[in-house]
Amino acid sequence: MPVDKEDLILFRTVFYAASEELPTVKVNSLLELQRLNGASITYRNLSWDTLSEIQKYICTIIKRDLIEHIRESDFYAIMIDESTDLTVQKHLSICVRYVNKGEPVTEFLGNIGLEDGKAHTVVAALINYLNELQIDASKMVSLATDGAATMMGKKTGVGVQLKSKYSPFLIQTHCIAHRLNLAVSDSIKKDKVLEKFRDKFNSLYNFMSASSNRTTKLKKMQDLLEEPQLTIKEPHSIRWLGLRNAVAAVYDSYNSVCATLSSIGESENNTTSIGLFKYFTDYKTVLLVAFMLDIHQELADLSLQLQKQSIVFSEVEALIDGTLGKLEHFKSNDGTCLAEMKACITIETDTDGKKYATLNGEKLLRYKDSTENELQRLRESYVSCLQKNIKQRFRKEDSTILNYFSLVLEPSIVNSSRPNESEDAVEALGMFYGDEKTVTVIHGNFECGLQEENKNVVDKLLDRDKLVQEWPKLKGMLTGCYKGLSAKAVCQRVIQIHSDKGLVEFSKLCRIGLCIAITSVECERSFSTQNRLKNKFRASLKDENLDNLISIQMSQIPFISYEPRRAVLLWEAKKKRRKSRLRQEYKPRDKMAKICP
Repeated sequence: MPVDKEDLILFRTVFYAASEELPTVKVNSLLELQRLNGASITYRNLSWDTLSEIQKYICTIIKRDLIEHIRESDFYAIMIDESTDLTVQKHLSICVRYVNKGEPVTEFLGNIGLEDGKAHTVVAALINYLNELQIDASKMVSLATDGAATMMGKKTGVGVQLKSKYSPFLIQTHCIAHRLNLAVSDSIKKDKVLEKFRDKFNSLYNFMSASSNRTTKLKKMQDLLEEPQLTIKEPHSIRWLGLRNAVAAVYDSYNSVCATLSSIGESENNTTSIGLFKYFTDYKTVLLVAFMLDIHQELADLSLQLQKQSIVFSEVEALIDGTLGKLEHFKSNDGTCLAEMKACITIETDTDGKKYATLNGEKLLRYKDSTENELQRLRESYVSCLQKNIKQRFRKEDSTILNYFSLVLEPSIVNSSRPNESEDAVEALGMFYGDEKTVTVIHGNFECGLQEENKNVVDKLLDRDKLVQEWPKLKGMLTGCYKGLSAKAVCQRVIQIHSDKGLVEFSKLCRIGLCIAITSVECERSFSTQNRLKNKFRASLKDENLDNLISIQMSQIPFISYEPRRAVLLWEAKKKRRKSRLRQEYKPRDKMAKICP
């Protein structure tokens, strides 16, 4: 069916504005700009309702494609998180993970409003939304959330309710990136020296950000000393390892920060500045800043790996073990930053024979020969505490099903496992996914009264007996030609090559394994987008319009390659359009026209 070229230009413009997070009203200006540049387009002065309707149809096509991919995958995982926007309204972010041509794909699904943050409200909202999109909840095999009691509660949490009522094959995971953040935060809380260290960085941020004059002085000092122009960062506990960014900013412009604090303290007689100057020019603090940056740089690298959209269950253990090994190395060996800092420090002797330290020629306070030993004890204590907390947060016994997947699909583990250990894991996975399960949905609540109880039988996801029969063939591959591959690569080959050649049931199991979501970071990304879109200038955005805008932005479709034809056809098919009205010059409404003579 032919489509008007002018309509294509209009839809591309609306899509571009939404993907670049421009206010909707800017579309008219963009259309005018295109006319000035010679484009043949007569649409003008489009109302906010018209533009919002176009956004809706663009979003509808995007979600249709996404839902089709989810259905083709057979199984999928859900990631959810709740947040409060600028107007103190609760929202639930829903992201989905599915397998497309052997590749795990993570995408944003929707942002919906919540009446409250209770578990049953979240479950009802999620199921209603999935029903609207005609997505089968029984095919949900994984749920990733943060560690909130509402989500992870063992009796009435969201995961427990979903599994007992709708998705019996679901396994719930506590986001691995959140777990790492909690492990790091807990480690600092248990040491008074490090608590003071964190508090001083908070004080430095609050002090410098409270005055533009102080910030300007810091920039001038950075120019003078030829250090990078960096602002002081807040060591925010709820951001991914926010302390690392705060420490890095100070480390990279250490001389400028100290000189600025000294200057402000002398010129303004400011006691806060003087106190901060004394702390940051302390010999022990200087070494501690470099040491903490080494540690938190390593943790930040791990956090970035754990936040990847494509990460699968089999990759986590190696990443954690590698980081624990590097932390062990830091117990007795200087990292890059600490070595560089020590190289810039000179130990000198004054006329009285007393030793003192200087950093790039500037004298440091409270130098002692015993400081190195004190720092050594601190680093050993902190690193040991970090290792302990990370191991506790990533206990293997917390993820029995994931351990079974590793015993079956990870070649290195299959080849080093005890006799019959992998066979037992195959049996366990076959029992979990290969038997019909009954779910019970009780309508109503305890306040209004329980109305009725529905029991539904959910079909098994794979054939248990055939899975066991196929195992010798897969095991031969894992101990032979596939022994050097990762679990992810094995799953991809089974899906792409062997799904119809003797490993039918294992191809289903591999799709389930790749679907398992172990992080809910994508929800955090959607909330960042939400807060950028619904700001103080756009605080009246309705939930539906906000969801449409987030969906367009999170789709990550380049506007250059966006094809609007299907969205245009859908827009035209919904009702007869009087396009001539959309091309008229703006005419103010006659206020007297409504007054009866």
